[in-house]
Amino acid sequence: MSVPPIPSPPAATHHETFGSLPVFPSGAPTDRLARARDYLREASSRVEAFHRGGAAGLSTSRLLAASTDTLVQGLFSELSAELDAPPGLALVSLGSYGRRELSPHSDLDLLLLRPPGVPEAAAAPLARAFPTLLWDLKRAVGWSARSPEECIRAADGDQTIRTALLDARFLTGDAATFALFTQNVLPRLLTHRADAYIQEKAQELRARREKFGDSVFLLEPNLKQGEGGLRDLETALWIARVRFHTRGLTGLLQQSILPDSEVARLKAARDFLLRIRHHLHFLRGRKEDRLTFDLQEEVARFLGYQQGPVLPVEAFMRDDYLAASAIRQAADALIARCEELSAARRVSFRPGRRLGPFRVFHGKLTVSDPALFTREPASMLDFVRTAEEHGLPLYSWARGQAQQALPALVAARATPAVTAAFKALFARPGTRGELLFELHDLGLLGAVVPEFGRVTAHHQHDLYHVYTVDVHTLFAVRRLYTLRAGDLVAQEPELSREMRELTDPLPLYLGMLLHDAGKGMGGDHSEKGRLLMVALGERLGLTARQREVAEFLVKEHLAMSHTAQRRDLSDPALIADFAQRVGDVEKLTCLYLLTWADISSVGPRMWTAWKGQLLRELYDKTRAHLVGRSAPTGGPLVRERFHARWTRVLGEARARELEGSLPERYFLGTDPARATLHGRLLARAARQPLAAALRHHPDAGSSELTLAARDRPGLLALLAGVLSAHRIDILSARIVSTSDGLALDVFDVRPPQGQRLERSRWRQARADLLRVLTGAASIEEVLRRRRSGSLPQRHLPPVAPRVTVDNRASRDFSVVDVLARDRVGLLHAIASALTRSGASIALAKVSTEAHRAMDSFYVTREGARVDGAGAEAALVDAITAALEGLEHEGSAPRP
Repeated sequence: MSVPPIPSPPAATHHETFGSLPVFPSGAPTDRLARARDYLREASSRVEAFHRGGAAGLSTSRLLAASTDTLVQGLFSELSAELDAPPGLALVSLGSYGRRELSPHSDLDLLLLRPPGVPEAAAAPLARAFPTLLWDLKRAVGWSARSPEECIRAADGDQTIRTALLDARFLTGDAATFALFTQNVLPRLLTHRADAYIQEKAQELRARREKFGDSVFLLEPNLKQGEGGLRDLETALWIARVRFHTRGLTGLLQQSILPDSEVARLKAARDFLLRIRHHLHFLRGRKEDRLTFDLQEEVARFLGYQQGPVLPVEAFMRDDYLAASAIRQAADALIARCEELSAARRVSFRPGRRLGPFRVFHGKLTVSDPALFTREPASMLDFVRTAEEHGLPLYSWARGQAQQALPALVAARATPAVTAAFKALFARPGTRGELLFELHDLGLLGAVVPEFGRVTAHHQHDLYHVYTVDVHTLFAVRRLYTLRAGDLVAQEPELSREMRELTDPLPLYLGMLLHDAGKGMGGDHSEKGRLLMVALGERLGLTARQREVAEFLVKEHLAMSHTAQRRDLSDPALIADFAQRVGDVEKLTCLYLLTWADISSVGPRMWTAWKGQLLRELYDKTRAHLVGRSAPTGGPLVRERFHARWTRVLGEARARELEGSLPERYFLGTDPARATLHGRLLARAARQPLAAALRHHPDAGSSELTLAARDRPGLLALLAGVLSAHRIDILSARIVSTSDGLALDVFDVRPPQGQRLERSRWRQARADLLRVLTGAASIEEVLRRRRSGSLPQRHLPPVAPRVTVDNRASRDFSVVDVLARDRVGLLHAIASALTRSGASIALAKVSTEAHRAMDSFYVTREGARVDGAGAEAALVDAITAALEGLEHEGSAPRP
């Protein structure tokens, strides 16, 4: 199915429940506030029970409105009599209260309507007392007191007031006064400067989306104000009411403005969001419209989501995104239709120019023959391609025609006409993917490529994946388009050159499209995705080479980032193994481009100069190996470069000492340009507790911190602990021990904010390093001091810790990979556990994805790899215990 369904709402049951609501009790003015509080407590309890019993969202809203009506009607009656209010006053509800779409802690918008002839002063005592009483009841009230004529003037000057008045509903008082409002005010609200109103409300919607998040698929969506939220639907219905003079979704159906299927889908989407919003209000005991991580899990449980191929919370969030997406698309389409009608009224009709079977109408592309899309399904793809080529938006009526013709496109997806049209669109020279998201929203992409359509709105419950799988993927494909079009030459010159030199980008685009398509299928999503790519390649009639490249990219889409960020790129054997895995330069280049687009499209600031530098190093070394131009990796030639530098600055004797004391892997993994600095630091470390040097690398977005000290077991754990205590993030650590008892540790670091490690932060960290190394303070004291000043952490998605030992990645070392929740002291805890297990750490590479840490350690025990099932299991157990201890320590209450 190209358009995934939204959960159907429960049956409406509020009518049967109205009789169970409490009656507002009469009494004296002295006990009025107490009576009202008791009534609110009892009514709220019954409404919450109704909601928790599985009621529809709109039914709960109706029940809330009814219970609130009883309260305000009772209070208004008592106060009107007590204050001798003038006759003719009417109490009117506005906004969501007027529509009877309240949530438990919604604001109450009320209007005290005066009839003509009643002066403001006569109604003033009641106008002051009534909202004050509601405020005393802790209800948020929007209050106004006006005559019908004053309503007109206020609405003319403020579109927000005009909008609120559109939802006016009589509550109590004089019905004749409200009748004057409906006869004299409402018609003007619907007709006066209607085009300007539509334009202003549409612009207000766009500005609100920018403020609250311009994607439906944000991690913690705002159910009310965010894109695809309830306010989007309300805005579209207000605009439609002014344009078509119809009220609500049912009115749009009755006037045949929207088809029955779309109205049903929108009602289901609204009800789903209302149920969620009600539950958030009940859980928090106040207004809460943001679906935060902790609430996501709670709401998923309440709605009855069960464990399946994906987590219950992920299944729930997928339905939430589908509901929000349905509202966004329908709201945008309805508003576009209203704007188009406004534009048509301002200009005289002129036949638009023809573009094949299509034509331009009021600056948008449309179709002349309503039956074309059904008769020739491939024309839907040609329609989008033509719009892209000419820079034209799609006309709303034509969009609707395409959506109605989706079944024909699904049935024809394997025909030569459709596959040819899809390839022409997807790999169009010069495309920037301007209409890529519209292609997806219309359901056309999922109809032609159901392998991709299956991950529509697929949510991943973590902080790293900001967008759902489909949205992330489309961002990534569009990144590749803009790279090939030359738009990123200034920011990414090397990547732009590699992309432009690709002879055939189609396999790369398709590999990007399906790289995550296997998620949610259970097991290895890369292999599941490869099988989906096999099916797509066959259906599209790709050449054998195109299929080979595309299938490789889907299968290996994580290989390059994993290797670059978590493995030792100075190891020639690793480069050779990676080159063999890739196979040839074209696949390597495509994988490099795909990896860049993948990481840079996960979310804001996920692509860093540090990651870019690592990937480029892996790419360059692997390419050189594949074309037979690998640089020398060891032996006398490399050592001679170091020896020459040491001799020139430190003298021949010292050069020989250094060359003899440093291990071979130092020469393999170190830039000879750093040789002199390292020699000097080691000389100073022989005379004092600590020698250090800090150098900034602006291009890499990090700083290089080199520390030399007397070697000891657990030295890395001590150094890492102090740096962590000062919120200095470690990106990598290369540890070298000399034969004369010294250690040289080179860290790539960065501060918590920005890229350049501040001198002030480093001076404080250096002071603590000296104290710990000299025994003046323990690492536990330093970490305890840091943690005691930490702010409480908000709830985040859980990270299940995982520890593995890889004895295939290196011929000389065991590589221990650790996945855990990132926190202060993590690297210290892991390094300490390794030391207690008798392991020596030669290299640590640290990678973080939002709140997940993925650390890799190259270790030996007694000079050899940690081999054998028992030894590996013992190492895993030791690190797992350390992680559990850190977790327990972090969750323990502070004194």
